[in-house]
Amino acid sequence: MKKVIKYFIIAIVCLGLLGVCIYSWESQQQLTYGDCLEKTAFEVDGESVEMKWLAFYIIYEEREIEQQAMIYNPDCTADYWNLHINGVFIREDARDTIMKMAVHDYLFYCEAVKAGLQLDATEQKRLENTEADFWMDLLDEQADNLPVSDEYLVETMRRIALAEKYQAQLAKQEGHSYTSYSWNGGYYNKWLETQDVTINDKIWDRISVGNITLTHDKVNYINGYEKKDSE
Repeated sequence: MKKVIKYFIIAIVCLGLLGVCIYSWESQQQLTYGDCLEKTAFEVDGESVEMKWLAFYIIYEEREIEQQAMIYNPDCTADYWNLHINGVFIREDARDTIMKMAVHDYLFYCEAVKAGLQLDATEQKRLENTEADFWMDLLDEQADNLPVSDEYLVETMRRIALAEKYQAQLAKQEGHSYTSYSWNGGYYNKWLETQDVTINDKIWDRISVGNITLTHDKVNYINGYEKKDSE
């Protein structure tokens, strides 16, 4: 009887360890951004903001870095994405930038709504020019791989325009420069410390930035060096 109990306990422990291993393995597997649009990207005061809010920023940042990558190594742009500069991988820096820009604009957009801000005729015209530039600057591959609808992206740009209007108003009110309240500005980051924002890293860290609107399935030997150079 004691042996039976002993084996039973061992079996329970083994099953528990197996469960932990499976959970750990699953939590590290990459996710497809398009399958996560309705999942939480971050929370503001306990209220969920969906992953699809990040779409515009993903498109923008992937385009910006890909253009740099084309200069670095046009035959294999993945090399640039995988570079490690100043202690940070380009890909991971892009992931961080996307989230920070998205949080910044969402918070300021909410403040703009609370303040009852509206775009005037001049600002509306500027928004239309921004929209035209956005569509014109899209890389061909990106145009074929947009993760959300055109309408959603247009609405995002409208909200960003309102966020920028609030940013200008806040900067003027506080007597600081406009850029100091940008997503990487000092006064903005001080203000951010007073906000209740929680990033859903469990999902965001599993999405491969650089491979959402683009495809990087070919990697060179060592960041742009040919095979013969590495031998």
